[in-house]
Amino acid sequence: CVTEILSYPIARMFAVCVNDPYLNGRYSLAEARHAYKNLGEEPTSFIMDVAKEFDVDLEVGEDLKIHFTDYLKYSPTWSDKWKLVNRPLKKGRIEISKMNGARLIQEALRKRIYSEIIDARTSKEMMDVFKKEILMIKNELMMREEEEVTTGEASVAKFPPCMKKLLGAVQSGMNVPHVGRFALVAFLHSIGLKSEEILGLFSTSPDFNEGKTRYQIEHITGKISSTEYAPPQCQTMRSWGICFGKDELCKKINHPTSYHKERWKSVKKKKDEK
Repeated sequence: CVTEILSYPIARMFAVCVNDPYLNGRYSLAEARHAYKNLGEEPTSFIMDVAKEFDVDLEVGEDLKIHFTDYLKYSPTWSDKWKLVNRPLKKGRIEISKMNGARLIQEALRKRIYSEIIDARTSKEMMDVFKKEILMIKNELMMREEEEVTTGEASVAKFPPCMKKLLGAVQSGMNVPHVGRFALVAFLHSIGLKSEEILGLFSTSPDFNEGKTRYQIEHITGKISSTEYAPPQCQTMRSWGICFGKDELCKKINHPTSYHKERWKSVKKKKDEK
């Protein structure tokens, strides 16, 4: 309908004007999920045409076949069923169903929309016309940021940049690799969060599966395994490719938990001085 057609450019324009990472992530995911739903009702030939638009290397056999490099680029690798070891690989290609193909295109579309929003610029005239609406959205986002996750000595404001980024990515529905989820859960557990509290943080993710997430959390925290895993050191985080935007304090420490402790020490020192 006309309303749905017009809603896309207007919503996209608001996302560009507000320019908030969380909003950009949620918006790009929402559009991609909507496309996935529609793709499921289309013939395979249509999915093949869409795949070409994103340079996704698909072939048609009894099922669809995708080159493993594109599979790794767009598959939700945190899910066991999508891990490459659980998929037969033949001559560099993996057989997938039509809906699996649509799911991979969903991720390709999400990435494209997100990158286009970040790179886009808007005019002063546009900002002036929708000034009231933009301000309202910014205020809502600001209120969300002020509602910090605080349990005992755990506060998002004291998290190192890597953990802030990972938590934000999980909650905005971005495709976080398994090592990123492992590092985040181990870190949250090390600073005092209980399994239920960690589960609550993951529950806002659009692909949230309570049973599977609970199992993974309890395995990492040692509740159902013989090992209570410690969060990885900064050097390991860098080797895994999940060290983001180091700040000045990062240069002085070598472990995410050390960062968190130093931030709390700084807060305590300021209170004592007052």
